[in-house]
Amino acid sequence: MRIAFPERLRTLRIPFPEKLRTLKLNRDNPWLMGMIGVAIGAFLTAIVLLVVFGLRERQMYASTRITSLDIADQLLKKNMAADALAIYKEVLRRVSGKGDPKLYGYIKNNEGVCYYTLALIEDKEANLIKAISAFEEALQIRTEERYPLEYAATQNNLGAAYWKLSEVKGKEENLAKAVSAYEEALRVRTLEAYPLDYAATQDNLGTVYWDLAAIRDKEANLARAVSAYEEALRVYTLKEYPVGYATTKDHLGTAYSALAEFSTKEETLARAISAYEEALRVYTPELYPIDYEMVQNNLGTAYSALAEVRDREANLAKAVSAYNKALRVYTQEQYPAGYAATLNNLGNAFRGLAKVKDEELNLVMSIGAYEEALRIRTLERYPVDYAATQNNLGTAYWGLSEIRGREENLAKAIAAYKEALRVRTMEQYPLDYAATQNNLGAAYWTLSEVRDKAKNLARSIDAYKEALRAYTLEGYPVDYAMIQNNLGAACWTLSEVRDKGENLAKAVMAYEEALRVYTVEGYPVDYAMIQNNLGAAYRTLAEVRDRKGNLAKAVSAYEEALKIYTAAKYPLYHKRVTASLELIRQMMR
Repeated sequence: MRIAFPERLRTLRIPFPEKLRTLKLNRDNPWLMGMIGVAIGAFLTAIVLLVVFGLRERQMYASTRITSLDIADQLLKKNMAADALAIYKEVLRRVSGKGDPKLYGYIKNNEGVCYYTLALIEDKEANLIKAISAFEEALQIRTEERYPLEYAATQNNLGAAYWKLSEVKGKEENLAKAVSAYEEALRVRTLEAYPLDYAATQDNLGTVYWDLAAIRDKEANLARAVSAYEEALRVYTLKEYPVGYATTKDHLGTAYSALAEFSTKEETLARAISAYEEALRVYTPELYPIDYEMVQNNLGTAYSALAEVRDREANLAKAVSAYNKALRVYTQEQYPAGYAATLNNLGNAFRGLAKVKDEELNLVMSIGAYEEALRIRTLERYPVDYAATQNNLGTAYWGLSEIRGREENLAKAIAAYKEALRVRTMEQYPLDYAATQNNLGAAYWTLSEVRDKAKNLARSIDAYKEALRAYTLEGYPVDYAMIQNNLGAACWTLSEVRDKGENLAKAVMAYEEALRVYTVEGYPVDYAMIQNNLGAAYRTLAEVRDRKGNLAKAVSAYEEALKIYTAAKYPLYHKRVTASLELIRQMMR
């Protein structure tokens, strides 16, 4: 390393007295020769001192530099990033990329790590941008050809920075950059050469693919996440790396849970449950209480999803058990957010269990869990979570209204849905807005059976129309069809109170819109249900206008329904539709 000497040493001169510089040399003059000898000796001594002192200073600086870097590295390991960063910056004032490229690249990489660490505390976006800049500058020196190991380490760090930045802005773009950085790291970090580094980067890559799946190519990116996690587990074995094994198993379980939407649901969820249970072999409540709670919560969610496929009661009971185990670790005081999230999930499990047994008891338990969660999930502190739990609470009250206190519980359901809509606006959360508006529409429709029929049906119709602002035919065809069916039913019911012909026409229009999605080939059961509803609407419309034409349309609709509702497969529905069809034929005679 080149060290720039202080100015006083670089300009040091040995001044000769004027008379010595102008004396003529006379070898026979002993006094003159003695003086020359003294001068030469002094000159040589000065040169020696200059070299010695210069070397000493260089050695002292090098020693100071090494000590400073050691201190900075230790501070960084202790997460004292601001202090470490100040030292790295000071050392960088005396280090250049050309003079000592390896050291310069090392410091720039660590500078990036400091900024990344600071971003987790404050000024997230600004510090992450600085971290990325530092890592990219380090990579100008740490190339794959010159410094392959260092290149891989910095690429891994760069991937982490882009991943975190995606949480703030440019989600898709920054996640794609994170994937690219991790894949670059894996060019060096191979399974054979650097197994631990390979596993760490594969686990990181899996997490980025998981996040990317929420934006685009969901199935493909989830499959990539699963593949990356499984690659990491080739290294992270239970025996040799238990914590890495547990962490990656948890990640794998989460990926499988999401992938169940696309592949064989039962099999994929079984894999998710197996992965979570493997993670719990390491994550015990005594040693890893937070991780234990998180995995138990995830396990409960997987069991809840599996209950939709098989053994509903047994799997929901397992879900409840998992959530309760999590709540033994999570306390309201220590981990309020996790505590509330688990309570919300527990409420969902009780609500699902209410469909199988002890309906009233489980709905009451569900409401209790939601209301406990809302003590923490306030509108001010956790608005998005507040809205989700309020929406769930509304659905539980709606279910309870079917058993007791119909009007009172429907009013509570409507109040809960309206609270959710304080957060779930069309502008910020369009899909959540639509889902809650659909629920609100259903609650108003049910309330119309108790009081203020016309008024509540009108409110129901308005809510369904609001839902259709987000659930468009092009973007969300299945949801669009579902809401159109609900809208048709509400319009048909309103026709019993007022504007019969107009509202029946609106009902017919809504049902026909639903059939644009619910085709006989794609959704045979839904197709039959809508055709049955459409037949009923046409039959009623025939009482108001164009009797012959509308009865003919009703016949056609019922006949379409019977293509699916066969006597062998759906005997009850077949009997009902056949009876309706016979009635219309009698009316046509």
